[in-house]
Amino acid sequence: MKFLLKAVTFYLLTTSIVLANTQFNKVGEARMEYLFWDVYDAVLFTSSGNYSAGTHPIKFKLTYLRDFEAKEIVKATNEQWEHIGKKELADKYDSKLLSIWPDIRQGDSLTLVTNEQGMSTFYHNDEKIGEINEPQFSSDFLAIWLDEKTSEPKLRKQLLGN
Repeated sequence: MKFLLKAVTFYLLTTSIVLANTQFNKVGEARMEYLFWDVYDAVLFTSSGNYSAGTHPIKFKLTYLRDFEAKEIVKATNEQWEHIGKKELADKYDSKLLSIWPDIRQGDSLTLVTNEQGMSTFYHNDEKIGEINEPQFSSDFLAIWLDEKTSEPKLRKQLLGN
């Protein structure tokens, strides 16, 4: 048991160090607008500065331009998953996301950072707020913006640097 605890501690420390030392380069950025409202600015980063689906680590930052309750953000996430054909993810992640994400004020940021295995860590204004340790989650979450079936193809294009 003692060995297992040491091994897990070592893994967590080295993973944090690797993430802290990862040099991220911007792939692209875009502003999400809805009707006449500016909603958020999004920026996608990878270590190479190029995006390839399924490649990690990734940093994806949303800086909000309006106030939102966490439940509104989760609802919008679920609507986007439904749009791209991943409706089942709403039930799978609703409670976890609600337990991680805070209410957002104008100027706040939410950032997803993945490690090399695709595990997800969320930050609110650059402070760690929670993790989802399922590699598929990061791909499913990023698909909202980066999947070809996204509801915002212009935004996708800008995030991919095109």
